[in-house]
Amino acid sequence: MRAIRKAQASSERDQTERLVWLERQALHDPLTTLPNRLLLMDRARQALTRLHRSRRLMAMLFVDLDNFKAINDTLGHALGDEVLSSVASRLAEMMRDSDTVARLGGDEFVVLAEDLQNDAEALAVAERVLHALDQPFAAGSVEVSMLASIGVSIAHDPRTDPEELLREADVAMYRAKRSGGYRLELFDESLRSEMTVHLDMERRLRHALPRKELTVAYQPFFPLSGGRAVGCEALLRWRPQEGEPAGPAVFLARAQESDLIVEIGDWVLDSVCAQAAEWRREGLEIPISINVSPRGLIELDLADRFKRALSRHDLPARALWVETTESSILRDPERAKGTLSDLRSLGVRIALDRFGAGESRLTLPVALPLDILKIDRSLIERLGEGACERAIAVAIVALAQASEMQTVAVGVESEAQLKLTRELGCSLAQGFLLGRPEDPQRLTLQAAGL
Repeated sequence: MRAIRKAQASSERDQTERLVWLERQALHDPLTTLPNRLLLMDRARQALTRLHRSRRLMAMLFVDLDNFKAINDTLGHALGDEVLSSVASRLAEMMRDSDTVARLGGDEFVVLAEDLQNDAEALAVAERVLHALDQPFAAGSVEVSMLASIGVSIAHDPRTDPEELLREADVAMYRAKRSGGYRLELFDESLRSEMTVHLDMERRLRHALPRKELTVAYQPFFPLSGGRAVGCEALLRWRPQEGEPAGPAVFLARAQESDLIVEIGDWVLDSVCAQAAEWRREGLEIPISINVSPRGLIELDLADRFKRALSRHDLPARALWVETTESSILRDPERAKGTLSDLRSLGVRIALDRFGAGESRLTLPVALPLDILKIDRSLIERLGEGACERAIAVAIVALAQASEMQTVAVGVESEAQLKLTRELGCSLAQGFLLGRPEDPQRLTLQAAGL
């Protein structure tokens, strides 16, 4: 009898331990052992209850590592996981026992800080986290620096919804990223309005492809010596069935902040290849230029995706050009250069867009695998205003010619600008004077006056 009771006790103990283990698995991140989102929300609700009694504040810090994908891609996922575990340990060690550090997944962490006196103390906590993470982390035999962007939301009212608080911190974090990263942002009323607009736009964008709301317009560029168009730029347009329409600069920025940009980019690539193939069947060999997003530029498989799309539509690589910008390249120069080199090795031509805008680096094109420099419209607009603008444009054209690159004057909208770009020695021109973005059926490939 004693043996039976002992066996029963052992079985019950094993069952209890298994239930505890299962509960822990359900509430903790398997890699870092930090609380997961479910446990974070539970602790946030408990903290809000205590907030009512203490009359103090609670803050949620949304911590997103800057360019962590580069760590995975260069060092491998095993060392990437090691870095994430080190980040988790450092965050847990620096926070108080009353605080919660959670991992939502990927490179996203959340710090729940309780018992704060005021907003300034919450921001001070975020500042400490920001600088604690910029100290090097060991990854195998190398050390890596890991910067972060942090969004801060503060609960003053115990009736605050924890999920809403997390969304607010997330939105503030994205503002920090848009401002260049390695900084913190506090959620405020201006962000509340922005959050509402962005969430609505993201919701509608998710329906854009299945509803066939996205289209591609094509704007030609012409040789300044005259003749037919020698290429077209593919420009994405969105005509939503509901809500206000948005320009490409607005909706593409929102797509860039989410995974939507990957799906949209693949759709554009396939649509452009289909159009190029259709033109070739009609006897028109017109290269089409595709703008690559900043995120797409550091994707290791971008060249493979182009290769598959070209093969799928039975196209030669010369049927496509790729356009990128200086700001996109400078986010991760080495990765960007590698991606551009891979694309160029396929036979795809590479164009650097918006060159001459702001403080462009004249040495950058020389270090990159480029075929074309597109002179920014802001410089073209100012060509007749003074000697300084003209000198900059002359230097860009001379640099391109010395590097055996073509130049495209972008934004040519008047006869005077056309005359000036000819005098500069630009190879090609693009602008409303010569041809507007059009549906392929309405596209005019012969410019008047050239």
